[in-house]
Amino acid sequence: MSVVHRPSDETLAAFAGGQLDEGLAVVVACHVAADRRSRERVHELEAVQGALLDRVEPVPMTAGPPDPEHRTPAGPHDPAGLPTEPEMPAVLRPYGLGPWRPIGIRIAMRRVDVPRAEARVFMLRAGPGIALPHHKHTGFEWTTILSGAYEHEYGRYAAGDFDEADAEHVHTPRVDPVEGCTCIVAMTGGVQLQGWLGRLLQPLVRF
Repeated sequence: MSVVHRPSDETLAAFAGGQLDEGLAVVVACHVAADRRSRERVHELEAVQGALLDRVEPVPMTAGPPDPEHRTPAGPHDPAGLPTEPEMPAVLRPYGLGPWRPIGIRIAMRRVDVPRAEARVFMLRAGPGIALPHHKHTGFEWTTILSGAYEHEYGRYAAGDFDEADAEHVHTPRVDPVEGCTCIVAMTGGVQLQGWLGRLLQPLVRF
């Protein structure tokens, strides 16, 4: 796996310090589990933050970031034109995963129940060659690619890559024509989708 796109240092520092919303942290942890370089950077940031904490008075600690180590077995093959489900990062073990539900032709979504999160977390699977709706956001849309790939105006994102979009980004993801794509997404704020598929998807991402 050759990772190209990684979280910003600011995001990794907030993750290392347990300062992210848990929904956002889950998606970062899925990336960190897949990328050695980001794991090493998180460990560096944890060491720096630990040294700084040694110089201040103790205070009650918040929960740490999700553990990105290890992976669980893959799910069964889906014969309905969708990508084979990849190995699930172990970070997802504490969370409830809803069933895959079709939301369009060769597109399916499943909820990830992160009870303490403000961000909405879900997994998305799209068959080869699917073009997702042109959309923008009023908050964050953080995505880790679990398998396959997609590309949009800001580059190509393949397995392990982290797509850190915010309100400044407007994009139209196009799924790899051979591999399809499975990803996990955390969103804050609203999403503004266009077209008939956007109108279909809109209610499903507001949970």
